[in-house]
Amino acid sequence: MPDTREGDLDSVTDRLRLEFTSVPHPRVRRCVADTWRCAAHLGYDVTPGLVERVARERLHAVEKSRPAPPSGRREPVPSAAAERLPRD
Repeated sequence: MPDTREGDLDSVTDRLRLEFTSVPHPRVRRCVADTWRCAAHLGYDVTPGLVERVARERLHAVEKSRPAPPSGRREPVPSAAAERLPRD
């Protein structure tokens, strides 16, 4: 792996940590590292952009699977597809 891997992991982790504030930092870090390893294992050309996109989807799943608070209401988590839709 390239020498910049650690710096790339840190950059991706920092961006996703700001986006997923309800997910503990070590879990975000582990998700990013696991995504990097998985992509490399599958033979993909691993880039920070690829890792960030895949890890973001995995972290959305983590957020959506968390238990509802006692009030029974959960804040909606926008999907990546919804973020790409044009707004009126």
